Amino acid sequence: MTQEKDERKRPNLRLVVNNPEKRVSRPAAGADEFISLEELYQQQEAIRPDFYRDMEAWQAKAYTSIERFLNLRDWPYGLDPHHGRLLVLPAALICPEMLDHGASQEDELLIYVTEDATGQGLCLSLEAILPYYSDDEAVMEDAILFAPILQYGSLFLEENRHDGMLDIIYRLAFPLYPPALTEKYLDRMFNVAAQELSVALQGLGEFPE
Repeated sequence: MTQEKDERKRPNLRLVVNNPEKRVSRPAAGADEFISLEELYQQQEAIRPDFYRDMEAWQAKAYTSIERFLNLRDWPYGLDPHHGRLLVLPAALICPEMLDHGASQEDELLIYVTEDATGQGLCLSLEAILPYYSDDEAVMEDAILFAPILQYGSLFLEENRHDGMLDIIYRLAFPLYPPALTEKYLDRMFNVAAQELSVALQGLGEFPE
């Protein structure tokens, strides 16, 4: 009976393999080459015209406010106009605990601004891949079921197109009414993300007990 029970035990979640060619937050679309976080830093000024080209004024105003906030804090970031107009930051900058759970300095946190579902305002979103995976889909599903319930953000599974495995994604969405951003609002969003990422990582690190 004990042996049968042991055979039914599912493996622990394994730390993600740090392979930027296979597992990246910004999958290349079609023939586009993936641009590393370091390259985005270096090419920021050259990329900026493409990033803002043909952007609606309300969206451009929000992105400009975010850039101003990041520059005031001297936080490194890049602009990616090829995968949905993303602001790209090192994830460990917001949540240093990610490094203790298998993340690397190259792992990314994405920020983007879109029209909200009602069409009456904007939605400011923040997204990161958590540094865990398993090749057993049932394990991943159980990890989500038993993961901590977060007050603002959410955890969900998404297939990584590079290796077909499931990633655990953290996403935080803040509504903006009216479409204007303040330093206090952005500071709160990043603080919420840091706290919730820390809680999620601790919970996943204990699964299964």
